[in-house]
Amino acid sequence: MTADDGEAPVSPLARCDSFWVHGAGLAGDSWDRMTADLPLARTPDLPGHGQTAVMHPSRVERFAEVFADDVPQDAVLIGHSLGGMVALELTMRLKGKVAALVLIEAVPTVRDRFMGRISATLAAALFKAIPLSWFTRLSGVGQTPQTRAELHRQMPRMDKPRIVAALDAAAAYDGRAHLPQVSVPTLIIVGRKNKATHRGAALMAEQIPGAQMITLPGGHMLHTDNPTELRQAIDDFLTSISAGRG
Repeated sequence: MTADDGEAPVSPLARCDSFWVHGAGLAGDSWDRMTADLPLARTPDLPGHGQTAVMHPSRVERFAEVFADDVPQDAVLIGHSLGGMVALELTMRLKGKVAALVLIEAVPTVRDRFMGRISATLAAALFKAIPLSWFTRLSGVGQTPQTRAELHRQMPRMDKPRIVAALDAAAAYDGRAHLPQVSVPTLIIVGRKNKATHRGAALMAEQIPGAQMITLPGGHMLHTDNPTELRQAIDDFLTSISAGRG
């Protein structure tokens, strides 16, 4: 179906397999608004999230091992935050199997800056010290109504060990050495309001050959802050890839 038929064009994502990896503290169903019309989309839960058990030690590399056999041939990998680290790791492990990579509000490491390492340590200590109900309320402060509602839906599913394990995984990962070796079309997306990811995202855009980087209105939770523009950006990216191959 095309626009010439008088109907809306079919989304490129609806025609291909896609594998969506969520961020820390969320679950696979946090992608529901983005994937409701995508019959080939897969949205698994990371270890320690949703219905899955905590993994010890909790590491991005081990998460990628868990998912490796579940990624379809020629899939588009889409990762948000911690899930972006996992998607990057999967791309390196599944060379020849991944068609494209989309990294949303992700960085290759937090270990490149002293404050990044300290922030992860302090966050873990904070989560251990305060009641989880407080953290759930605090997570929604300053967020859009849609994102606040999603965080309040997702966070009560977590407990302190699960949150700390997710933070440990992000804090331990360093994917910088992978960047020049990424050989698939890559789109890097950041939210304008969340400056914390911009430096790491720019590093990925600089070192991944041919990578594109765009900024969209919204914060860290772009898939709930701005799902329409985020989907459009991914569709436009995939359309450009198809046009280039044609």
